[in-house]
Amino acid sequence: MILKRTKVIGKNVLLQVIVFLCLLLSFSLLWAKNNFGNIGFGEIVFHLNMPLKGTSNEFISDFIKRALCPAVLLFSAELAIAYFPSKYKYFFVLKIKEKKQRIQIYPLHLPIVLWMLLFMVWIGGIVYSADCTFGFVGFVKNQAAQSNFIKEEYVSPADVEITFPKKKRNLICIYVESAESSAQDKKNGGVFDTNYIPEMTALAKDNVSFSHSDKIEGAVVAPACGWTIAALVAETSGLPLKLFAYSDKGNDQEEDNSMKHYASFMPGAISMGEILEKEGYKNYFMAGSDFNFGGRTSYFTQHGDYEIWDYYSAKEEGKLPEDYKVWWGFEDIKLYEYAKEKILAMAEKEEPFNFSMLTVDTHHQDGYICKKCPDTYNEQYSNVWACASAQVHEFVKWIQQQDFYDNTSIVIIGDHCSMDTDYYADLKYDKHHGETTRKVYNAFINSSVQPVQEKNRKFTTMDVFPTTLACIGARIEGNRLGLGTNLFSEEQTLAEKYGYEKMFEELDKKSVFYDKEILYP
Repeated sequence: MILKRTKVIGKNVLLQVIVFLCLLLSFSLLWAKNNFGNIGFGEIVFHLNMPLKGTSNEFISDFIKRALCPAVLLFSAELAIAYFPSKYKYFFVLKIKEKKQRIQIYPLHLPIVLWMLLFMVWIGGIVYSADCTFGFVGFVKNQAAQSNFIKEEYVSPADVEITFPKKKRNLICIYVESAESSAQDKKNGGVFDTNYIPEMTALAKDNVSFSHSDKIEGAVVAPACGWTIAALVAETSGLPLKLFAYSDKGNDQEEDNSMKHYASFMPGAISMGEILEKEGYKNYFMAGSDFNFGGRTSYFTQHGDYEIWDYYSAKEEGKLPEDYKVWWGFEDIKLYEYAKEKILAMAEKEEPFNFSMLTVDTHHQDGYICKKCPDTYNEQYSNVWACASAQVHEFVKWIQQQDFYDNTSIVIIGDHCSMDTDYYADLKYDKHHGETTRKVYNAFINSSVQPVQEKNRKFTTMDVFPTTLACIGARIEGNRLGLGTNLFSEEQTLAEKYGYEKMFEELDKKSVFYDKEILYP
């Protein structure tokens, strides 16, 4: 009798655990679709491997509010019904008049076979939805498929000659969070009736901006390049950031989101920072967030010995109150002022400098409203973009007024397309084939070279790597680095050579060369 009761209790507990997990998965998937609707499943797996340190408080609270809490509430209601006191069970029975019988319909009295069928249908629906949005099934299949595409097309900077002019140009890279050329009006190459980034449009028109058409249409995002650290890797090394396998290799440091539990970050890659460091440049990166998030500090310090200045640096220097934090750290209005101070200090030194900065106000969902933001449009994100556009323009104009500007090139580039799916709800983002109206913004200002063909090109954010070096006067043997192509040259990009569909299909597959030569050489 005791054994039978134990089995019943065990079965009930197992069923309830499965019910809760299915509820949590369902609401988490809905939340992920609203927040990460244009990335692949590999990117989600990458972040699931990373702790949450450095994440925006609003981001975490949104998950709790929209995924965890609804799952807990529904589960609590289900438990209340399942374990309703026996004397009230007539509320949950169905009486069949002809046979004078009562059939119990409250959950725990369903046959185990029906439970299993219910769970199979439920989990099948979750998998189908995940596949439609994030390519889940394709991701699983690609783990078994192998490709030599990266091995055959990768050009290591160590194997080609890169020549710099005797007088080296300074470089200022402005990575604008989630910046798309799509945010413009249709006549300029965007997707809206209103141009929400008119100043950025003007900068693109007045300077070099590579495009898929005669209008201003930027770069396509290749697989494993669609979130911030992956985008920065793509734009500075010409490589995707494919899934990392866990390897602490004896590292006993406290685990956080900096990826310090990896021996090194893509040790086989050679990035722009390393090339510039070798040429005598001082590398510097400034951000208004915790730069450890996603392994950014590890990547940039290991590839170019960048000096990092972020949210915690600002607090350490007394620029922010000890308890100050908005959005992901501090807002862009402060970032631009701190950037001016640092650039002026670097410009006083004899060595050339590579100053990079990453904005954050335009991060999804809906962006951050600062005191400079207008109240012109009904959507908050539109106002945030209008503000971001004005701030970028103002910052560029300030640089152009400085004495060092004549010998300085500026690159303005989005990191990836916005993940704010509500804002772009009416637009399909085809992450598998590249034929999408949504593309990453780019502008190359005061370039030392002019493009052979600026418009009607097919290219991805990985092509930004050699293109940026060419912008400051570097001559690249063969005009290819990593998986990228110098867009100032007449050399075909890989997207032009193979087409997006073929290129992306191969990049999605497992690459033994990438694993052995780039990740763990």
